[in-house]
Amino acid sequence: MLKPIAAIAVAGLLAGPALAIECPIQHAIYEQPGGDVRLSFSPVPRDGAANQIAAFEIAIKGVKARFDGAIHIPNGFGQPGGSVGLDCTGADGEQCGFWEGVVYALGADGIEEYPNDAEIPLEAQMAPRQLLLPEFAVNVWYSMMRGDAFAGERNVLDTFTLAACTK
Repeated sequence: MLKPIAAIAVAGLLAGPALAIECPIQHAIYEQPGGDVRLSFSPVPRDGAANQIAAFEIAIKGVKARFDGAIHIPNGFGQPGGSVGLDCTGADGEQCGFWEGVVYALGADGIEEYPNDAEIPLEAQMAPRQLLLPEFAVNVWYSMMRGDAFAGERNVLDTFTLAACTK
């Protein structure tokens, strides 16, 4: 028979690692297993769209392309949508669309839409434990970056787990 303390320790191990990071979303850094794929949030740019609620960048080890992302609340529809663009090779420096979709987060009750509470200022909203960008990895797989992004044993996924806070 397990002693009560040992039983609690075993139950804790089975439940997975506890995440003790409390971080404002604008300072959150997310990673995928192995740390070769990182998603970092930053403050929404001053010249961002009026409905933009978050800005982020995704970096993949070995890939030179810069993935710049944004999360918006579309006008008239409350589900948060995300987009990721790449620097284009054109002279105008415009962004090329790379990924677009709904952004999900791991909340207290499971998978939820990306958190957006109009009552709380953006800089005070806390980062969820995980983010899900459905089909982001598929876009990387079918792009010209596939060889570098999936080099060796590396795997690019759609989920990102909170790993650190810049503040």
